[in-house]
Amino acid sequence: MTKNGKRQKILNAAQEIISEKGLKESTITEIARKAGVVDSIIYHYFKNKEDLLFCALNSQMKFATSDLLFHLKGVMGAVSKLGKMVWYHLHTNDFNQGDARIRKHLLLECRANKNFYKHESYNALKKYATVLLGILKEGVSDGSFRSDLNLAVVRDMIFGLLDEESLSWLAARELTETTPDFDPIMSLILSMIENRPENESPVKKADKAQTVLKAATTLFARKGFNKSTMVAVGNEAAVAEGTIYEYYINKQDLLLSIAKEQFKTYKIDLDQTFNIDDPRIKLKRLIWNHFFIFTSDNDFLTIFLNDIKLNKHFYATDSYNFFINYYSKLSEIIEEGKRAGIFRKDVHNRIYRNLFIGTFTHLMLRWFFILPPQPLVFIKELHHATELLSRAVVVSQA
Repeated sequence: MTKNGKRQKILNAAQEIISEKGLKESTITEIARKAGVVDSIIYHYFKNKEDLLFCALNSQMKFATSDLLFHLKGVMGAVSKLGKMVWYHLHTNDFNQGDARIRKHLLLECRANKNFYKHESYNALKKYATVLLGILKEGVSDGSFRSDLNLAVVRDMIFGLLDEESLSWLAARELTETTPDFDPIMSLILSMIENRPENESPVKKADKAQTVLKAATTLFARKGFNKSTMVAVGNEAAVAEGTIYEYYINKQDLLLSIAKEQFKTYKIDLDQTFNIDDPRIKLKRLIWNHFFIFTSDNDFLTIFLNDIKLNKHFYATDSYNFFINYYSKLSEIIEEGKRAGIFRKDVHNRIYRNLFIGTFTHLMLRWFFILPPQPLVFIKELHHATELLSRAVVVSQA
C-alpha cells in the first residue's frame, strides 16, 4: 500500500468512527484496527487524535466544496445560485445520508473546538463559506440583493439556519426530511436580503437629504470634519455638490444636522422601547435581550458553545426540551404579529426559530472563537442582525 493510500485509509476510518462516537469516546486503537494499521503508524501522519479529526473534516470539506461548485455550474443569477446552494444542503441531508451524516457530525465536533480555528484544516471550511460570500457579493453587485448588507453577518445567518435544519434532522429528530423546508427557508432569506420593489422607487427629496447625511457621517468619521470638503461629501453620496446646498447652508450646518437627525432617531427608538404593544418592538427587544443574557455570563456561554450546543447528546435529553421551551416566547410574538397583520402569515415558526438560533450560534462562535470584534463592531453587527431578523418576517410595504 502506498504512503498516501495508508493515510487515506486512516482518514476514512477516523471519519466513520469519530462521526459515530465523538472525539472523546473514539480511540486511536479502534481507528487503527479499522484502517488495518498499527497504532504507531497513525502518529506518523497525524500529531494526535484532535489533529486526525481536523484532517478528517478537511478531506470531507474539500469534497463538499468541489461537489457544490459542480452543482452551481450553469446556474445563472445570484438568487438562483443562492437557492441552489440552500437546496444542496437540504438535499444532502435527505438523500446522501452516508457522507452527509459523517460530514455534519465531524463539523459539530470541530466547530465546538477552539483549536480547530487555528488549524490549517479550517481553511477548507472557509473556502466552502467563500462560495456563499461570492454569491452574496454577486447579488449586491447586480442589484438583486440590498447594498447595505453586512455580508459576514448574512453569511453567518444563512449557515446558522442551515446548521439548525441539519440538527433538527440529525440530532433532535424533529424532521425526517429537510427538503420540504426549502420554500419557507428561501422566503425568510430573501425577505432579509433581496431588493424589494420599494427600494427601486425614485429617490424622494427627503431621501436625498438622508443620503447626504449618511455620506457626510461616513466621510467625517473616516477623514475628520476639517479635512472633508463638500465636494467629497457629494462624491460619497453620489450627488452633485450643488444638490447638498439645497438642504444644508454650509458644512457646519451639515455637521450639526447629523446630530439633530441622529437624536431624533434615538428619541423615536427610545419611545418605541416602551411601546410593548408593537410585535416588531417585542421581537427586537427579545433578540437584544437574548444576546445580552448570554454574553453577560461568559462562563456559561463558553460551556454552551464548547460542550453543549453542538453536542449531539444534548438533543436527546430533557435539557433540550427546556432549551426549546425557552424559545416559545419567540413563537408567541410571531403569532401576535401575524394576527395584527404586521408579520407575514406564511412565516414558518419552527424555521424562523432555527434562523434565530442559528444566527446567534454562528455569530457567537465567530465573535468568541475566531476573531473577537471591537465592542462597537459587536454592537453594529448585532444591530444589523436584529434588523435582518425583523425584516425576514415583516409584511412588505410595497
